Amino acid sequence: MDAARSAWDGLPQSVVRLLAEHGHLDLLRREADDGDYECAEMLARLLRARGEPPAAALTLLRPFVGTDWAARVVDDYAGYLAESGDVDAAMVMLRPYADEGHPEAVERLGRLLIQQGRADDVLAMLRQGLVDYMYPIDVPVELTRGLGRDDEVIELLRSRIDAGRLGLESLLASVLERGGRLEEAIAALSDGLRREGPYNIADAEHLADLLARHDPAALARFAAGDDRSGRRYGAHRLARWYEEQGRIDSAVAVLAPRAARVRRTHEQHGLPHYAAAAELGRVVRQDEPCLLADLLARHGRVDEAVTVLRTAAVAKPAVLRPLCVLLIEHDRLDEARAAVAEVVAEVWPDPVRLRLEWIEALVECGRYEQAIAELRADPEAGSGYARERLAALLTDHGPPDEAIAMLSPATEGWSRMLLAKALIRAGRAEEAIAATRARPATEQV
Repeated sequence: MDAARSAWDGLPQSVVRLLAEHGHLDLLRREADDGDYECAEMLARLLRARGEPPAAALTLLRPFVGTDWAARVVDDYAGYLAESGDVDAAMVMLRPYADEGHPEAVERLGRLLIQQGRADDVLAMLRQGLVDYMYPIDVPVELTRGLGRDDEVIELLRSRIDAGRLGLESLLASVLERGGRLEEAIAALSDGLRREGPYNIADAEHLADLLARHDPAALARFAAGDDRSGRRYGAHRLARWYEEQGRIDSAVAVLAPRAARVRRTHEQHGLPHYAAAAELGRVVRQDEPCLLADLLARHGRVDEAVTVLRTAAVAKPAVLRPLCVLLIEHDRLDEARAAVAEVVAEVWPDPVRLRLEWIEALVECGRYEQAIAELRADPEAGSGYARERLAALLTDHGPPDEAIAMLSPATEGWSRMLLAKALIRAGRAEEAIAATRARPATEQV
């Protein structure tokens, strides 16, 4: 290897994965020998998975150790060193990267130290991390589990909290809980949630989970009232706890008032532009209307779930996709289309965007052929996002030759990656590599 390729000049991970999935190990080796780190890393893992000795992987990765890829290669390389029995060399290699706070290096070094019985060194890593806000201190904290050193870990965490460092309450509570000190764990999380200013959602969810495991009555008290101090997330967990106990009506009773409150809030204060609201899909799924609808649907009360989401979608159109998914999953496509039309008519005069939400609902339900067919017939299919989405669906789920025909004239940016994937699916891996490497004049420096 003359020189390692930069990330810009090498093959993207998505293309490398697809080459591996289609069995092109010979091309991966050729590109690795020519300095492509992503190919070398993938090939090393494939060789180990099929039983080749660690030395084979080390040989592939060794040329990249002293290059700009060093921070990436160190974890795998050190792992193969340890597998080959050279644990000391692995730890020497990991140490500088662990000291800088690279999460993979911290975890691998910590595990090697534990295997050698060097718990003091792991605690030293924790002490170092507590003075560095970028250090992944959750890793050494978890590595101390079962070592009989919890009192020392608790003292270290508490001293930093007392000194004013924020964000350690959840870690402290975890260590207290695993030691059976439940009241102290609850107090640690509660104190953090009562602090002035925005609370940490992860702490609220942690407290709710802890109470669900050990004191459901206290969880019910935590979930009651307004949303201050994370009570909303307590309500979510209480509903799940009721469901786990088979008390479905009680779970519905927890979520229904909150779902109605979300709708009233949006009606009173207005809505963001749909183009922004629709991007909140993952967050929207944690809103009470979706949680309530999912609960009802899981227990066969689909009509009630549909009513909840239809009512919510008019006030909050980002709920439209979950509604369509629910209806499509139950083969009620006409109702789903009617829901889209209702939102268009009553709320958002953006039929293109809403048509695409319909397409995404079909995709989420695995109805790729129908999504492709409808995009082909879409009046906007020749340009813009609709064209890009059709190309992506054809690349992954449709005839690859059709995707290639769509993408071949446009070889810039993401389209170039899609073209490479389609070519690999069509059995034209060499052309895919060439397409990935092609640089239009607008991208050349």
